[in-house]
Amino acid sequence: MLVTVLIAALFFPGSPKTAAALQNIELPITIDYPLLRSLLVHKAFPGQGESTTLINEGNGCIYLALSQPRVSRAEDTIKLQMQVTAHGGTPLGGSCYTPLQWQGYLVLFEKPRISAETWQLSFTTVDSRLLGADGQPAQITDVLWQLIKPHIWSYIDGIRLDLAPPVSDLKNFLFPLFPREHRQATQKMVDSMRPGQITVGDRALRLAIHAEAEQLAAPRQQQQRQLSEKELEQTVAAWEKWDGLLVYLLSTLSAQTLNDAEKRTLTTLLLDTRYRFVNELDDRTMSSDIVREQFVSAWKQVEPIFRRHLLQGETIATNLGYLAFIASADALLIFDRLGPTFGIEISTEGLVRLARMLRATPQLLQYRHSINPDLRRLFEFGPHDQEPPAGKTQEDSGSLLRKLLTPLTTNEAMAASSVPGFQEILRWKVPKTDVQPYLQRVGKVLAAAASKVIAEGKVPKQAQKMYHHLIPAMAWQESCLRQFVVKGDQLTYLLSYNNSSVGLMQVNERVWRGLYSKELLRWNIEYNAKAGSEIAALYLKKYIFRDEVKAAKLDDNTLARLVYALYNGGPSQHGKFLKRMQTRTFYDSDTLFWQKYQWVTSGQISKVSICLTGR
Repeated sequence: MLVTVLIAALFFPGSPKTAAALQNIELPITIDYPLLRSLLVHKAFPGQGESTTLINEGNGCIYLALSQPRVSRAEDTIKLQMQVTAHGGTPLGGSCYTPLQWQGYLVLFEKPRISAETWQLSFTTVDSRLLGADGQPAQITDVLWQLIKPHIWSYIDGIRLDLAPPVSDLKNFLFPLFPREHRQATQKMVDSMRPGQITVGDRALRLAIHAEAEQLAAPRQQQQRQLSEKELEQTVAAWEKWDGLLVYLLSTLSAQTLNDAEKRTLTTLLLDTRYRFVNELDDRTMSSDIVREQFVSAWKQVEPIFRRHLLQGETIATNLGYLAFIASADALLIFDRLGPTFGIEISTEGLVRLARMLRATPQLLQYRHSINPDLRRLFEFGPHDQEPPAGKTQEDSGSLLRKLLTPLTTNEAMAASSVPGFQEILRWKVPKTDVQPYLQRVGKVLAAAASKVIAEGKVPKQAQKMYHHLIPAMAWQESCLRQFVVKGDQLTYLLSYNNSSVGLMQVNERVWRGLYSKELLRWNIEYNAKAGSEIAALYLKKYIFRDEVKAAKLDDNTLARLVYALYNGGPSQHGKFLKRMQTRTFYDSDTLFWQKYQWVTSGQISKVSICLTGR
């Protein structure tokens, strides 16, 4: 089920004055038995019910069919069990005379071998065993056995599984990972890769790949430094491709039957990955290695889920693509364990290669803001209820809505579906005086959003009273209850100081990309309120109340503060905030939200006018 590329050593540091020496290295590739079975089914049992017919003469008088192969280990051989249906008779004049019939199971014990020239994996039968339909040892007539035995032996021994494509993909992926100054040595290493010994393990077939690498001097250590504008731009572009690949992988997994723990692992992975990126981008602490670091961390979490659900594809090409992807991903884990000696880096080109292994086109890695139904299913948000009109994509709407950055004197920019018109947007402009009617309208929007999320069953019953206070307190802290602001003489959506979060609930556009419409978050206050409310409910139900016993020990005040910490910083803040509670060392955001929450629970919502009008 898993393909593991284990690299014991690749290059060995030595003195730069010492002549380069060749060192033999071993790269074992491991094919778990469920994946091996899937490859065999696609290659040799393509008929209905995983079957193949070897003989069919005289209208079935002479007939031999194999079906339902199973693969496991038997000491130092592969145990291949399959169902056999055999008829042996003499067809004459449309009749079948003295027919011999048998149906049961044949167990073959196979020695795997690999071709050094073609990377073809094949098998040699060394022994066999017959089982009846009940799975117990059985016998058939010698005449029938001598009839079917050579056909089965010949067919099984003739199976060839071509490992050249995944090995080629692995080579092509590995080569550009290394610094350019080591490319010549890397090319020699890649060119020298050759198949070695095959080992039959308890759960997998392991093929050792041998290669020869030059002994190199360790590179100079790079000092930590801030990226230049050009480097930052390149790193952001590479990260966006990585985010696209991660979304594609999670979308593929979301179509499987996942349990709650697997869903939480995947959603947490996506959120933590994105939160780290936006935080480092904001703080200007981003490393050019962020893509490699995040890929390695992500693969450690995704690998077991990938193994359980995606290793038996619909075609041989799919299976071999998965084989190459896992081999490449596991190779990066090994390089990461070996440390920074090699200076490997995942480029945009490398990400595209990985996408192709998964049978994805490079276009799927484009950084779009359109709704991804698979992601919404994974997060259990349900179908998106604000779809664009037929023939118009979210991107179409976005290009049109950018005209709203000019003074709002035209309705042309309001053509996108579900985006409010000019007069509706003006209703949400904060008045210079008498803000109470405005606050009442915003309060109704927030109350409606919270009630809808509760009605959808997304908020634990014991937390619903707290949740009704939580949502307006969050909006107060995040935006001072504003969806729009005036800049100069222009009315536009409220955007955070770092241009990442938008609107009433300050929903981060990068973190929630694909889950919510970027345009509607910006221009529709009801949509923004519902999105923020759903996100708060997600953290409350899926993270805090994941352990109901521990959650029950938290009072409403602590629950509200904990939800806001996650809303502000992602899933990783769960444990961090509880530690801050213990040590009484809060972030400024913790303290400011707590103040707003107390005001909301005590009915002092009118104090919001302080941040709206300064009075």
